[in-house]
Amino acid sequence: MFAGIASAAPPKSFALPPTTGPYRVGTVELHLVDRSRTDPFVGGKREWMVTVSYPIAPNAHGPRAPWMEPALAATMDSFAVELLGFAPGVVDWAGAQRPATRGAALKPTPGGWPVVLFSPGLQYFREIYSSSVDDLASHGYVVASMTHTHEAFFAAFPGGRIAPGVNLVETVESTQMWLDTRIADARFTLDALSQMNYGRNPDAEQRPLPPGWRGGLDLSRVGFYGHSYGGTTAAETMFFDRRFDAGMDFDGRLSTTYGPPQDLPYGPIKAARYGLDKPFVLMGAGGHSHVPVEGQDRSWIEFWSNQRGWKRELQLRLGAHFSFSDYPPILSQLGDALPPGLLEAANGTVPPAESVAGTRAYVRAFFDLHLKHRPTRAFDRPHPAYPNFQPVP
Repeated sequence: MFAGIASAAPPKSFALPPTTGPYRVGTVELHLVDRSRTDPFVGGKREWMVTVSYPIAPNAHGPRAPWMEPALAATMDSFAVELLGFAPGVVDWAGAQRPATRGAALKPTPGGWPVVLFSPGLQYFREIYSSSVDDLASHGYVVASMTHTHEAFFAAFPGGRIAPGVNLVETVESTQMWLDTRIADARFTLDALSQMNYGRNPDAEQRPLPPGWRGGLDLSRVGFYGHSYGGTTAAETMFFDRRFDAGMDFDGRLSTTYGPPQDLPYGPIKAARYGLDKPFVLMGAGGHSHVPVEGQDRSWIEFWSNQRGWKRELQLRLGAHFSFSDYPPILSQLGDALPPGLLEAANGTVPPAESVAGTRAYVRAFFDLHLKHRPTRAFDRPHPAYPNFQPVP
């Protein structure tokens, strides 16, 4: 994508932005196995990894969680070279830490915490959305983010085992399979959280869970958001599973195939064809909107006309497809190690700090409104702190 640049300097380090909520954040990893399904990519049992972020007590102790498991550092470096254009070894991918504590007890709260799931973009992995997920947890949510194994470029499992992604070939049948697999992963993940709420351990290795999970979740308040194909996943999972109460789509088409320039017919998902009767937000970048202009995404237009529940759209002016990920804060810190043009390709020309802060603020406002019933006018008028995030009527 971009030409690599050589450097003899020490690897560049980076830090993730601190959380903004009143609660410190804990984290635990779950290895989930659904033995009722055969993995459609490679056969055998269907397995995937989930990171759960959650509120903890102010005096909780434990080690800081890495942004990426050490076993993935070399794989991430190869990914950065091959897909992003970095020179080998110029970034210390393993050194960054999340603002989250491993193994700390879930902080108790009357009635339990609301739950939100997160799904990443097609072939991507949950790690590059950590700043959004951890920040939402700091405002009083239990957030479970997934990596969809074998579709994703890579995933790390307990013991350092790494599952590589397979070569994806787009057909009408294959793209539907990718989405169906993600939906099943998400529904099983919510089942696993329900098991934890009953005091059971869904982890495949039965690794000890932090204390406090029995009765710690309010599963009558469940949200789902995602980026790109993860937003597609959120909408379609809500269509099929009534346990999900509110959803958000970061720049994801609501179709498995979308016509030109693909050599495939337009294939809207059911959520676009029939709408949802629950709240849903579209957050677009680079002109991606429900407003019907030439060349626009048909699925957003169709969803908007069919949506029966509360709906809003936000447009991130000057933003790009990966403005909603960890790329803006990470890439903006890498100086001369950064391939020319990469930050703008990922984030557009919006200030990276605004991409992070605005994304966090609107995610929190949406779930606060619909899961905690806290009134907000965030979706009715622009906020002066985030001038590039514009409500679209």
